[in-house]
Amino acid sequence: PYLAWRLLREQDRMRLFELHSTEIDVLRHRFHDAGRRVMIYAGDGFDGIKALLPPPPRRALVLIDPSFEDKRDYSRTLTCVEESLKRFANGTYAVWYPQVTRPESQRFPEQLKRLQDKNWLHLTLSVSNPPADGFGLYGSGMFILNPPYTLEASMKEALPWLVKTLGQDAGTQFKIESRGD
Repeated sequence: PYLAWRLLREQDRMRLFELHSTEIDVLRHRFHDAGRRVMIYAGDGFDGIKALLPPPPRRALVLIDPSFEDKRDYSRTLTCVEESLKRFANGTYAVWYPQVTRPESQRFPEQLKRLQDKNWLHLTLSVSNPPADGFGLYGSGMFILNPPYTLEASMKEALPWLVKTLGQDAGTQFKIESRGD
């Protein structure tokens, strides 16, 4: 969140939700001088986002970054995005998810695609082969609904560099899928 805050324009606002009590203190310390531009809420972002949509300027990026420690986070994320699109159809929604060998993670991108049949961008970055024992993170995915029109071109430049920089073995790769209006 700190990097995003540093990129905000003067008129932009940031709202952060954190469920874990120990992390709330870290966020509050990090943003103690941000003033009213950054508001931090202790609680569940899946529930809290409902009160914030649609935002007054009718423009927003909603980043959804659950821990996915609980298998229910996959279905809760899908429900959250689906309900958020009903409240604020033109918002940009970016959903991060882990690349792990769990079936929920493997199905997740296809489920997100079904929420909106047009105007999405799906990016994955695998930094290694999946672990032989089936446990552990080997990459990340980002699914963006209503992405900025320049994002795909930017990612076509950035992802090869990330593969070269972060790659750990022959399983290192990236993928870009998209569907436009």
